[in-house]
Amino acid sequence: MRCLVLPGMDGTGALLDDFIAAMAPRFDTEVIAYPRDRALGYAELAAFVHPRLPADRPYLLLGESFSGPVAIALAAQRPPNLAALALCASFARSPRPPWSPWSAARLPRWATTLPVSRTPVALIAHMMLGRWSDARWRARIAATLNAVRPAVLAHRLDAVRTVDATAALREIDLPMLYLRATRDRLVGADSLSTIQHARPRMRCVEIDAPHFILQACPGQAASAIGQWCDEAWPSTASDPPANAG
Repeated sequence: MRCLVLPGMDGTGALLDDFIAAMAPRFDTEVIAYPRDRALGYAELAAFVHPRLPADRPYLLLGESFSGPVAIALAAQRPPNLAALALCASFARSPRPPWSPWSAARLPRWATTLPVSRTPVALIAHMMLGRWSDARWRARIAATLNAVRPAVLAHRLDAVRTVDATAALREIDLPMLYLRATRDRLVGADSLSTIQHARPRMRCVEIDAPHFILQACPGQAASAIGQWCDEAWPSTASDPPANAG
């Protein structure tokens, strides 16, 4: 089966190599990277991705973190051959970190314009990876962020502040999976509750992982996705039917 991944806020997919390898050979996994030099909001990113969706065979769409609302918007459009939707440490509307009483929606707009490049990489890695952070990951994160224009990252952060894709959730008629990181420092459990309220039949799998589930625990994430597909389509040995609810 084919799996298309919409990456986190960096938009590059450069940190997903281990996850792609863990998904093989069952899943032919591909990342749809976003432009590194164009400040696109959620609606514009959905429009960017849409013509790149497969037209030849069924596929699973996976929205990682920042890209959850993009994946939700696309699934609500019911494109041909989309068989299922998975969200990883993500949200439908502005998330609230578990340590904060306020969601990102309460951030003043100026706060999203602060250059990410001025934030210590060690702090970013700590927030994203927790105890899984090491020198290798810090170097990879720094290189990935430096490859994207600061204005683009600021624009995406501001988009998180105002996003609300809950209405689109109610338009989705597909099997859904949510991978929740039990040690997530960025997206709290209320983001999952919001999605479950709109999609009560959605399957949730908890993984002992940081916000960067796919990076820190690629094997566990791939196994959870594979098991979910087995349960969603127990009688099919190959690809599931497109738009199967």
